[in-house]
Amino acid sequence: MKKSLNSSLLLFISILFLASCQFTNQEVVTEKIDAEFRKVNVEDFRAELPGYFTDQLGEFEKARINNYDVEFVGRNVEKIDGVTSTTFHYKVSGIGKSSDLEKFFLQVPSCAGIPTSWEPLQSSKLDSKGITWSLTIGKDESKSFSMTFLGDVPLGVIESSITRNGKREKCKIMGPCEGVTDICGSIFIDANADGIKQNSESGIPETEIFLRDKKTNKILGSVMTLEDGSFSFQVLEGEYNVETTDELLNLSYKSTTPSSVHFCTDETDGSCINFGFEIDSEKMTRELEEGIVEGTAECADFWVDQLKYCGTSKGDYTEAEILEFLKQIEKLLLNEPFQFGSRKIKTALEILEPTGKSDIELFLKELLTAELNVVSQRGALKDNNGDLILWDNYNQALLIHSEAIGCEELGICSENPNDRKSNITGKGSRTMNSRLVDTTNTLRAFNGTGGIRN
Repeated sequence: MKKSLNSSLLLFISILFLASCQFTNQEVVTEKIDAEFRKVNVEDFRAELPGYFTDQLGEFEKARINNYDVEFVGRNVEKIDGVTSTTFHYKVSGIGKSSDLEKFFLQVPSCAGIPTSWEPLQSSKLDSKGITWSLTIGKDESKSFSMTFLGDVPLGVIESSITRNGKREKCKIMGPCEGVTDICGSIFIDANADGIKQNSESGIPETEIFLRDKKTNKILGSVMTLEDGSFSFQVLEGEYNVETTDELLNLSYKSTTPSSVHFCTDETDGSCINFGFEIDSEKMTRELEEGIVEGTAECADFWVDQLKYCGTSKGDYTEAEILEFLKQIEKLLLNEPFQFGSRKIKTALEILEPTGKSDIELFLKELLTAELNVVSQRGALKDNNGDLILWDNYNQALLIHSEAIGCEELGICSENPNDRKSNITGKGSRTMNSRLVDTTNTLRAFNGTGGIRN
């Protein structure tokens, strides 16, 4: 009897122990699942986007409405089986005041498309405006929400709302794509000084452009122009001024458009802002001739000898090197005015040694000389911490200006202006022949900075 009682007692204790272990394991698993659910893998938008734009977006990272905090947790882009999707994560938390949340809403903007999924699915409804969750979140509780879209959907600012005790309050919160406007534009060499960017008028790279808040007059940020002279800003709704620096005005340029342009996101028609500058030929020529701007460019006679004697003891370059220079010039900026055909060296020599003395012949002679200098790593120099280095922007801008002048004078430019208009100052343009002669003089001065002038 005693032995039977002991056996029963041992069996009961064993059952209790096993049940306890099972319960404990379940607690651990549940906690692990909750921890993984809370740990969302999202990108750091501050590391991905320009500082000026993240500062604007950051104001909508968290909002308090109706005694609850709505927080944008982050954005996650995934690619699975070749399909890209973007998920936006949120957290809603009570702040300990009375009355429980009854509904939570997130706008689904048209720019994002229809969401492929959202969480939680329970008690949710999708309509043309967004997703509404009809559920309860206690005054001391938190809950996570998300919505997923096809593609790589960028950040914007959307509407959110919370209904509590029958009362609905709205706020703006970070989300998919809504409310963002792109400001596009360029800085270009305005060869004919008409304030309109033509296809033949190339841009100026590595020039700083500023974005200013019109209301506060505060500079929000800046960008550098790209290789083609273009720039862009991403902004939220508002009014801004887009501005150039005074750097170009101090470097032998004159503006042909205003240096500051007002931009309102509510009024934009999608046109880009183009800032035009023309070279002050008189000032640039004087600075080059007087040595104020130093350089290493050689005159036309030097290049005539190099082309005639390439590959011999009288020349500094092989025939292959000269041919490579000429191929680079054919692709340098515009398709014209230099295409040398199959007999490249002979054609180039005919330009460097013109039979006539017309303005256009003298211009093309100096322009080809200048381009040979630039592709062979010669040109104007600038100081860099005590060392003189090639002034690439200066040299490039001179060629951009000169090729556009030649294009206009030869009548080989596209007749259609660039579709991105500039803001014309109304100063008018000078006659092309006068500009051709002035540019020829500037090129001749540039080509003599190496020590010998024609």
